[in-house]
Amino acid sequence: MPTPISHAGVGFAIAAWTQQRPPARRVCLVAAASAVLPDIDYFGWPVAHRSITHSLAFAVVGAVVATLIFFRDPQWGQQRARITLVLGLALLSHACLDALTTYSFGVEFFAPFSQQRFRFVWTPLGDPTGSLARQLVQDAIVVFLPAVLLAWLAFKVRGRALSPHATSV
Repeated sequence: MPTPISHAGVGFAIAAWTQQRPPARRVCLVAAASAVLPDIDYFGWPVAHRSITHSLAFAVVGAVVATLIFFRDPQWGQQRARITLVLGLALLSHACLDALTTYSFGVEFFAPFSQQRFRFVWTPLGDPTGSLARQLVQDAIVVFLPAVLLAWLAFKVRGRALSPHATSV
């Protein structure tokens, strides 16, 4: 069961590795928030959980909207297309992690065009006994800690200094 913290960690790591050198902290933080966004449907949004907010269409629209909101300043002009792609990958990572769980009915990757739900063949996430504590430990070991390690490595390997855009949070 990927937690919001794990989804955010994966989004942050994706942004840290897919930006130009050195990674901008602002892009990483917006990607982390974007990776959590699909679970808005869990909190009473008027659609089924893991439906349209977990789709490819939502990832595309969400990435464009987030880019227009958070990176509209001229200083981001040359990087907007790449940032949109990074945010789209962060949004899509959420659905992919959810498709790795054993306890779900799947994810509607192609909503609103299809209500067919998909799960990956390999579903290593989720405790078959349903123990919440075991699921949280598994999530921390399998998803969150590797994401944090990868994000740390990205900043270590790709440049210690933050880009000039990073300080304009």
